[in-house]
Order: sequence, then structure tokens, then C-alpha cells
Amino acid sequence: MGALSNQLRSKLEHDPDAIVHLIVRVKDDPQQHVADLQAWGLDVQRTFTLIAALAVEGKARAAMGLAQQNWVLSVEEDKPVHTM
Repeated sequence: MGALSNQLRSKLEHDPDAIVHLIVRVKDDPQQHVADLQAWGLDVQRTFTLIAALAVEGKARAAMGLAQQNWVLSVEEDKPVHTM
């Protein structure tokens, strides 16, 4: 399936210049990839410690390229979480 779901890939391809908020899960220490994400034009909003992931914001086209990197496990939309 890859690092992007078909639904997210379709959304990103539809408007490559749209600003998106994403969670990027990585294979190793997230801190090692802050510079990589910035080089892709993505702004790192926060780094998670319980899971190897970072919250980023940037253009959709950057996320599509990022998903091809071998250190990226998955790229998901950063959506609000609700409790009951």
C-alpha cells in the first residue's frame, strides 16, 4: 500500500499547492529527520515521544515526495481527536 493511503494520495494530487497538516511516522528517532522535513519545505510543528513521529505542515506536493523516502513508515492527515 505504501506510506500514503489511496484516499490521502488522491486528496494531495487534487490540489498539490494546498497547505496540509500531517503526521509522519518514521522508522527511527524523529529528531534525526527534522532537517530532512524542512528541506522538503515542511514546517515541523511537534515531535512525538511515545511514537516515532512528527507533526508537520506544508504543501501537499512535498508530502507526496516525502512518502517515497525509505525512512518514512506512513504519512497521515493530522485530524482533531475527540473523546466521548
